[in-house]
Amino acid sequence: MKNNWLLFLFIILLSCCKKEDSPVNIQPIQVLIVQRINEAALLWEPPKGYSDSLVEYTLFLGDSLIASHLLTSPYKITGLSENSSYSGKIEAFAGNKKIAESPFKFTTLRNQPPGEFKMIEIAICKNSVLLIWNQSSDPEKTQVVYDVYLNNELKLTGTKELSCEITSLKPASFYLGEISARDSAGNCRKTEFSFTTLDVEHSILVHRFFKFEGYERNFAFYIPRNYDPSISIPLVINLHGANGNAWNEIRGSYFKNIADRENFILMMPQALLGSYNNETIYQWNAHYIFPWDDVSLLNYLIDYMYTRYHVDLSRIYMSGMSNGGYMTYFAARGLQERIAAIAPISGLITSNVFAGYKLNRPIPLCYMHGTADPIVRIDGSPSAAEIINFWANNNQCLLTPVISHLPDISTNDNSTVTLYQYNGYSTDSEIQYYVIEGGGHSVPGIEPGANMDINAYEVIWIFFSRHSYPDHSEGKIIY
Repeated sequence: MKNNWLLFLFIILLSCCKKEDSPVNIQPIQVLIVQRINEAALLWEPPKGYSDSLVEYTLFLGDSLIASHLLTSPYKITGLSENSSYSGKIEAFAGNKKIAESPFKFTTLRNQPPGEFKMIEIAICKNSVLLIWNQSSDPEKTQVVYDVYLNNELKLTGTKELSCEITSLKPASFYLGEISARDSAGNCRKTEFSFTTLDVEHSILVHRFFKFEGYERNFAFYIPRNYDPSISIPLVINLHGANGNAWNEIRGSYFKNIADRENFILMMPQALLGSYNNETIYQWNAHYIFPWDDVSLLNYLIDYMYTRYHVDLSRIYMSGMSNGGYMTYFAARGLQERIAAIAPISGLITSNVFAGYKLNRPIPLCYMHGTADPIVRIDGSPSAAEIINFWANNNQCLLTPVISHLPDISTNDNSTVTLYQYNGYSTDSEIQYYVIEGGGHSVPGIEPGANMDINAYEVIWIFFSRHSYPDHSEGKIIY
């Protein structure tokens, strides 16, 4: 009987032990991880069916215990390496019992360099350069500073400003520069630039970049050496031809020499890339082909120069070669209340534009075109003669011109110049039509292979200087 009682007691104890050691249903834990560069924040949902006050949490990173007896989330893990992968697990306990657990993985972020930034303006003098750029932002919201290099030499470091002037440069010398935007972690974003200092004292050559009507635009302008900000001076706008580069062209332009001598500002805007006839080149929208409005751009630039340099609005002039000549004619109609005179070279008016072409006042015209031009034919549709005839009627000129055969100064250029002078009842009626007999697609007196009996820019400036437009529209202040 005693043995039976012992066996019964053993069975009871055994059953109690089995009940005590019965497995608990381990729940998964919903874990949300917010990773950063050197840290990560873990947030988790408490297990279902348990009071928050009775649950504690333990965290492992790899095989290492990093926290225990946690009561709430989130928990921040710090001191991590950037762009690195980590794994771990979280366990939940009620009393001494594990009631939930889940593994987790994450990868810390890479410290990103500052965002892209661009040059706004490069203003070049004989012995110095002024640089202006826009703000670069750091994705991690740390402060960005800038280092400026010139020919691999550090000129300025750690500046928070968005401009700097570098002095003591050599005149007529080429420089390659770099601006580096640097964040607190040492990551950099760079932008490069280049320029050649001037050889004329007190003059300034400026390259400016800006956004206009949704397009990235830029233009160059030259401030002559005798510029006096208290005196208004003329503005000559010179438009490059198809696939031209305004910045490269203005740097070597003979027009700058005349600007220094005669004291006017020379400006050369840059056209946009446009695709037409399976060709993508820089070209002006002078034919209703492209979506951008270059007349609006030129109007804006006149106001910009008026605001910044107080140009004389009665003496705004425009010239252009080839596609720039087309644009000069095109802009003359839209800006006829702003432009005092125009001087296209080897550029006509396309038939679709000419069909509706109308002017409300006489506009002085100086035009040059070669009879052997293979690119823009002088007998195009409309021809140069038709355009001159339209202009003569508009300006109320006598339709019989005064014809002058200019001296054949250069006997090796295989061309001569005939001037057709149309006169009217006022100085604004004047038309000068230079026919380059045997001349090609080139600017006379300027480009290699061109007619050398005249210098186009000298002739154009003399023509411009005789004209002004006192009844011009008012200027706007552009900030």
